[in-house]
Amino acid sequence: MNTHTFNLKARIFIAILGVVFTCGSAAEEKSKISDVKTYEHFIIYGQSLSTGHQSYPALTIESLAGNYMIGDQVWINQGNRNSTSFNPLKSSLALTEKRSPLSRNGGIAECPVVAAVNHLRLKINNSSVGYIATSTGVGGKTIDQLSKHCRNKNIYQEGFLKAAFAAPQITAKEGVSVTCPLVIWMQGEYNYWADTTRGLLPHIPNVTGKNEYKALMLKLKEDMQNDVVSVYNQQHRPLFITYQVGAQYTRGKTLNIGMAQLEAANETEDIICAGPVYPMTDRGGHLDANGYRWYGEMLAKAYYRTMVEGKPFIPLQPEELSRTSDFKEIKIRFRVPKMPLVLDDYTTEKIKDYGFAVYNDDVRQDITGVRIKGNCVYITCEKDLSGTVEVTYAGTNEFKGHGNLRDSDDYEAFYTYIDQDKKNSDGSFVFARDKDKDGNYVTLRPNYEPRDKSGNIIYECPYPLYNFSVAFYYKLDKGMKKYLIRIPEKSMSGLTKMLRTNH
Repeated sequence: MNTHTFNLKARIFIAILGVVFTCGSAAEEKSKISDVKTYEHFIIYGQSLSTGHQSYPALTIESLAGNYMIGDQVWINQGNRNSTSFNPLKSSLALTEKRSPLSRNGGIAECPVVAAVNHLRLKINNSSVGYIATSTGVGGKTIDQLSKHCRNKNIYQEGFLKAAFAAPQITAKEGVSVTCPLVIWMQGEYNYWADTTRGLLPHIPNVTGKNEYKALMLKLKEDMQNDVVSVYNQQHRPLFITYQVGAQYTRGKTLNIGMAQLEAANETEDIICAGPVYPMTDRGGHLDANGYRWYGEMLAKAYYRTMVEGKPFIPLQPEELSRTSDFKEIKIRFRVPKMPLVLDDYTTEKIKDYGFAVYNDDVRQDITGVRIKGNCVYITCEKDLSGTVEVTYAGTNEFKGHGNLRDSDDYEAFYTYIDQDKKNSDGSFVFARDKDKDGNYVTLRPNYEPRDKSGNIIYECPYPLYNFSVAFYYKLDKGMKKYLIRIPEKSMSGLTKMLRTNH
């Protein structure tokens, strides 16, 4: 075991000891609440990736001192029977999932907000501040259905607002204050196709266009921020962090929903995009337990970089598309959080042409080479690119929303990648599982497992928190030499101004 891994494990172990020896039960934990001067409530909202669908088994089952959930589990819904008290934060099989199969298809068990809040506890470690984590989303819903003003459903009121009202009521009984510094948004999959049962109004289809989705997302952000300011009686609006929808749910050449989320973050001071989910381990669209926990630490990194280090986080993405003197070549200059750029086909599975596709006058081109020079990627095609050129990355067809381009961010994770098929010394599985129809135990491992440069699966090693490029679609019109992508520099002064209210 290297020193880096040992130190990370030691820090988690010390934090866990704080739970075991100073507050070994829920009752003892509550006896320590007098040490807390204030609470911060972190809320995640969205559809199935926000809740942790298909994530059996729960991995983060040890609580860290000072971190809490409302009631019996991190989900305010999913069968939660108690919204009037705090309990130590941990992952578990959701109460609605007790009959779900113990397999790759089963369970809501590992919600990304658990790892996110635990990461912040281990990173910041301010014992006078208690952290609360709550999941409020519902799987299989459009942004239309999750909106505050939806006439089809009351998901917003029954999830997000329920959690928002519960936290101040609990802390008021203890005589301490609570604020909500962050709302996390993980949704978009179901807006890649239209359905007349999933719109804002009955019998009206949900939005599928980039501008329409962006407008609803900005409206939802404003509603959530305004409700937080009102309910918590706080002087600042919460930061809004979104992921970028993608992976196997990606639809269409122009990637409408993923581009809407990226553009909203680039254009709005108080929205941060934490990046895509395709690098994380998955089970065919939903992440697995490692994947959710891994992305939870990515969310925490985006928050920490922005609100603690004071450098608003911007994910790896293009900032210029241009032609070169070689008529068969396209150059993409990237905004890189941490150089150098890498075409990585071991952390993620090797994708055809590393995830890039090029079209000339709407005809897909054969790529003969992809290379990196500095902060640029050069793509060479078999034929001249003299017409209107379109470039996509992590798009549809054989790519299935995946790619291999990343930066070299060395920001450290606290949690390690777990072999979900590991066994105890007696040969039994550490994580219980069902048998298949032939009587054989099923595997819990994902479709692809991350490896190091030598090809070894990274079992018991920290999750790599590189910034993989966002999925994107950009077009260079015929006769145009270059296309500049507007990514305004975000400043903490601008962000602080946006978050401040006159309440």
